Amino acid sequence: MTLLMSNIFQITISPNEGLEIIYTQAMEDLNDFFQIKWVRNKPRVCVVPDRVTIDALRDQETPKWLVGWDSDNFVFVLSKSSFETDSSHPYTDEDYKMLIKHELAHAYFRVATGGRTQPKWLWEGVSIFASGQVERWKKPEAFRTFLDNSDVYTEAGYAMSLLSTKFGKEKLLQLLKGYKTFSGDFSNLFRDVYQLELNYDTFNSLIQK
Repeated sequence: MTLLMSNIFQITISPNEGLEIIYTQAMEDLNDFFQIKWVRNKPRVCVVPDRVTIDALRDQETPKWLVGWDSDNFVFVLSKSSFETDSSHPYTDEDYKMLIKHELAHAYFRVATGGRTQPKWLWEGVSIFASGQVERWKKPEAFRTFLDNSDVYTEAGYAMSLLSTKFGKEKLLQLLKGYKTFSGDFSNLFRDVYQLELNYDTFNSLIQK
């Protein structure tokens, strides 16, 4: 496919009662999850019509699994009507709700951590957990790769879920808020909050408990 390049995009207001309801509910849920009351300058959702436009926006040819992303105070999602042709997997209505919530969760993560987006496993894991996607995806039998920022979508969300189940979501929020002003090795902050080492043995032991 030929990559169409452009620096100019036309944006229009797209009233959609169904998506407005999804957005409002997602924001309410994420306000509660992150303990943040977001009132002003809330993130906006841009519905991208097709893969060609995604590629042009991102200035590169993108894989079909990429159907959403965030950028500053905007989140972008592929139009539901284009999933059959422009995505590598079908999305149910519930999956689409979770996709929007997942991308909005990234915006909340930035606020909670002072603009951080790394490590990738934490960045993606928190959004997978907060959006509810972790309940719909197959749980790994063991943790093997996510701490190396490989296969984070399979393992990281479940890791966040286990931490919250075992130690409470408050600890996870403490980790995120502490990260806002932390300047050392992230593993040290993790140890301070959870009194655990940041390694695969730790997370695999949580599965077994």
